[in-house]
Amino acid sequence: MSDDPIVTIDELLLSGNDEEVIIMGGADGEPACTFPRCHCDHEVVELYTKRHFRCDCGNSNFKGASECKLWEEKDDVNVENKYDQTFDGVFCVCSRPYPDPDAEEEFEMFQCGICEDWFHTHHLGLPPDFLPNDDYEELTCLNCIKRLPLLWLLYYSLMHSQEKESCVELDEEPSSKKPRRDSDICPPEYPSSNSNGEICRMPQVLANCGVDTATPSPATLQKLVVRGFSFPSPIFWPKNWRTSALCACESCRNMLKTLDIEFILDPEDSIAHYMQVGKQRVQEIQSERESAISAALSELPHSAAINIARGTFVNTPLDVVTSPFVAELTAIRT
Repeated sequence: MSDDPIVTIDELLLSGNDEEVIIMGGADGEPACTFPRCHCDHEVVELYTKRHFRCDCGNSNFKGASECKLWEEKDDVNVENKYDQTFDGVFCVCSRPYPDPDAEEEFEMFQCGICEDWFHTHHLGLPPDFLPNDDYEELTCLNCIKRLPLLWLLYYSLMHSQEKESCVELDEEPSSKKPRRDSDICPPEYPSSNSNGEICRMPQVLANCGVDTATPSPATLQKLVVRGFSFPSPIFWPKNWRTSALCACESCRNMLKTLDIEFILDPEDSIAHYMQVGKQRVQEIQSERESAISAALSELPHSAAINIARGTFVNTPLDVVTSPFVAELTAIRT
């Protein structure tokens, strides 16, 4: 008798569903420390994404209370870890859990791509009947806009450019005869190109906004109205806004680094990318599961394989047939 673990056909079929449930928490394919290794007896709070965060089990924060079973030699302090209210299982400005056991109606929540907290739309300071466009890609919450007014400039400029592109302009006057406008002059704070030959987008952003600095006064910002909304308001960014609105030249990268949001330049940081990678992994797992089941069925007599395929033979353990293939499915645990 083989020493391989015994897995029934039921377990084989269900294992794929189990992995689909957890795959969005490990879409990058790296070994997960969070649940199966260290936290089986812990209260688990679903947070979705947290950038630059590492498990604190076994270091100075929880020394003696919890031991890391994945990595013995870990840093005493994870200096980039930032704890907020979400680690207590509460979200939004209302600081309520999700799902909320006391709520009469459960409202949809959206994650801010900057602070990574979650918000109800009716707690974002928007009109009661507001709904984001179906093609929106990412939210920046009200508090993050207040803290980072540069994002409002980028948003205003992006919407201005898109609206301008949608209009057909007929201008037959030769460019050499056109009067020079102030907006045609690059503001001195942001040169149009640097010593490395990189083209900086900020001069055009500032020109679109009618300002000469990336830190204008609140009164100036309030004049920049986008689709009926004035500063400060949360932003539901359109698709591909990071590549359309952001500048990755050295000076802009340093500016974003000073604001502690350089991560928005990382193409793999966005929620859209994370979701896409997760979907690809689910498809890969489904393909692996189907291949394993097909291989297992091919070892059976023809009549038995047909019965199983029809779902009429689900109670008999198939340990000898399936165990060689179960080893290929990493989500199955016995």
